[in-house]
Amino acid sequence: MPTATTHHQQDQGQDQVQDINKQQQHSLKRLTGQIVHARRCYKRLFFIDLRTQEPDKSTILFRSDDTRTNLPQSLTDHDLVSCWKKVRCGDTINLEVFEASRDEEACREHEVYQATDFTVLKAWPGDDPFPTEPAMGLKQQVNITNNNKNKVAPSPFTNNTLSPSTTHPTVPTTATTTPTWTDYCKFWINSQKCLKQDCKKLHPSGDDYARIQEMWVRERTLARRERSKLQDDPHSIPSKVPHSQRAFIFCRWLVDTFGQEYLNSGSGVLDVAGGKGEISLFLKHMFGIHSTVVEPNVRRDKSYQRRNLMDVIQRQLDIEAGGDGNIHRRWLPAQSNSSEENQQEERGEVDRVKERRRINKEKEAQFVVPRLCTILDDQFAVDHKEVFESASILIGMHPDQATEPIVIMALKHNKPFAVVPCCVFAHENPERRLIDGSEVNTTLDFIQYLTEKDTFAHEGGGDGGDSPSHFGPVSKQFLPFDGMNIVLFRPPAVASPTSKIA
Repeated sequence: MPTATTHHQQDQGQDQVQDINKQQQHSLKRLTGQIVHARRCYKRLFFIDLRTQEPDKSTILFRSDDTRTNLPQSLTDHDLVSCWKKVRCGDTINLEVFEASRDEEACREHEVYQATDFTVLKAWPGDDPFPTEPAMGLKQQVNITNNNKNKVAPSPFTNNTLSPSTTHPTVPTTATTTPTWTDYCKFWINSQKCLKQDCKKLHPSGDDYARIQEMWVRERTLARRERSKLQDDPHSIPSKVPHSQRAFIFCRWLVDTFGQEYLNSGSGVLDVAGGKGEISLFLKHMFGIHSTVVEPNVRRDKSYQRRNLMDVIQRQLDIEAGGDGNIHRRWLPAQSNSSEENQQEERGEVDRVKERRRINKEKEAQFVVPRLCTILDDQFAVDHKEVFESASILIGMHPDQATEPIVIMALKHNKPFAVVPCCVFAHENPERRLIDGSEVNTTLDFIQYLTEKDTFAHEGGGDGGDSPSHFGPVSKQFLPFDGMNIVLFRPPAVASPTSKIA
């Protein structure tokens, strides 16, 4: 007669069988192949197309939004980002896969799996990029391709042999056909190289190549500038200066906002994560403001870099004085008709060139700013107490990982700051949260996160401590240059930067 223990053992056995059956629904399988296409759909899903053997390909999904139960493996949002950073088209990888959801399988006619990680067996060699293949697509796209596979479309191209083994279509010669940007091979336009043996895109040559490449670069640059324009940015694209002039724009804004006298008070400006010191050099040699670079990396600036920056500052000073900026053109001597006068003028020009070089070398030797090879943290305030406490302001132009420390140290020690955030480094800082609990993933999220630090400090829960604030709230403003151009700043209201911190 069966006992209670026997019934309990039978129930356990049935549960184990059910668990095994559920796991078999998502059985594991190991694949090896080459990544021929990759795309990130959104922050919780990306996929790769894997060529296991010619001509077989499979789609592998990596996702952290899968709500199915009893999955053999799962991904967090943080792990998904780490996995995406390893993806390189052309690499040969090995990975363990399991069945994707039924919805994903139903919308594709090729094999689709799901995975959580992979191992790179062989990286794509050489400096040339891997020629990615088109995405395999969904069922509807596959059907369209299959229906039209045997149809021969009329081609406006004429073949031009580029190499003994490769033929590519050239620019159409018929006046009735106007190719669009999608008709051109982007690899060829960028580098005049195409690794695809059967590329059906256009490959122009000669004058056509130079003309089309110039148009391509201009259109792509304009499109990139349009995409980078932030919401609520009042500056139009044509009114913005190039990325290379952002240092001057930022320095001019600092002087207009804080005033030259205030910036020059105490030990002057602390340029955190200043890199090669472009901001500090502009402040010192163009506006007469003392500035110290705080940069952990030892920089050995080459002489030509100094000369180039000196030239930029001299041109800008000439423009500020009412000139046209063509200072070198005005150095050229006037033409003379007499051969004797020409010889004298040539000798005089040689002397002038030597003198000019001597003066430039002297200027180049003085074209430096103080540097502190360290990072900005609490220890910095101890090791460099005099410099830090008497600093007029903490600044940073796209300071990367130093962006948040600038704001924290400024709030903690009751100092003004001005910082232009750029990179978020969300993967390295997964603990960041906005007041509403949402994650900090974009630059705009990061700016909101930094602004909320001031609110939190004023409420007594942040880094502001108990010291009275002599500064206004954190404000933001758009600067007229390309790229991330929002400056977060806290201007002085009452106190001098040399006042003792409570």
